[in-house]
Order: sequence, then C-alpha cells, then structure tokens
Amino acid sequence: MFKLKFKKLSKLLKNNKLVPESVRKNMSELANIEIFLQKNLPDGIKNHCFPLNISNMELTLMVESPAIHSKLRFILPMIEETFRQNYPLQINSIKIKVYPKKKHQDDSSKKPARRPVLSDDTRSHLQSMANEMEESDLKDALNRLSKNRPQKR
Repeated sequence: MFKLKFKKLSKLLKNNKLVPESVRKNMSELANIEIFLQKNLPDGIKNHCFPLNISNMELTLMVESPAIHSKLRFILPMIEETFRQNYPLQINSIKIKVYPKKKHQDDSSKKPARRPVLSDDTRSHLQSMANEMEESDLKDALNRLSKNRPQKR
C-alpha cells in the first residue's frame, strides 16, 4: 500500500522542475535505501518495511504492524551495523514507526451487535434455575437472560 503510493509520487516528482533538488535527492536516497533493505533484511520482514525519512543521519523506517516492529527491533543492532559497513551514506541510528494498513469500511455500514438468541428449552432452564435461587445479582441476570427472545422482523 505505502510502497505503491511512494512509487507513484516519485514518478510525478522525479523530473518536475518545480520540485527542489534537495527533495529529489532525498527521494533518490530513500529509493536506494529501500533496495539496500530488500537485500539485507530477512524474508519475513523485508516486504513489510519501507524507508520513510532520512535526516540528520537518522533513518526512519515504516512497518505495517506491531508484530513486524517487534521482529525488526530485535535485529536492529545488526541492521545498523550492516548500514555502517556496507552503505555509502552514514546512518547513526534507525527509528521504527508503525503505520498499519487501514481497512476501508464506513462506520455507517457496521451492523449493530446481535443479541444472543436462546431456544425455548434453554430459556425455561434459565428461568427454573433463577426461581430456585435466593435474591442476588446472578438471579437477576438469569431472569433477564431467560426473557431474551428472537425479535420478529
């Protein structure tokens, strides 16, 4: 999702004369870092991790889930060392941010929660249990539950 948007944006801005040279250089550097990450990250992580920003020798990576964040955090020292040894640009630290994929669902389309529908037999058992109990919160709850009937439509 994020990768697709980044590529579309980079195509638009790549040869645009109105975009400052520093922005184009930063975008080019992020593309190079993405290639470097694809080569050096483990298989389970590399398709879920993308460079977001680089400034003041600090790289910010974007991951899709907290689970990927945890996995990446454990191997972060190894990744930082790999950057120091094999990447031409000096990167002193790496930050990780989680940007989960959003689900496109309107709140208006959500259905209200259904009440549990109990059979007549179950309701009668609940009612008989409640009748045999002394006054308590449990007795009240069983009485309310025993009155739960399917709604007519």
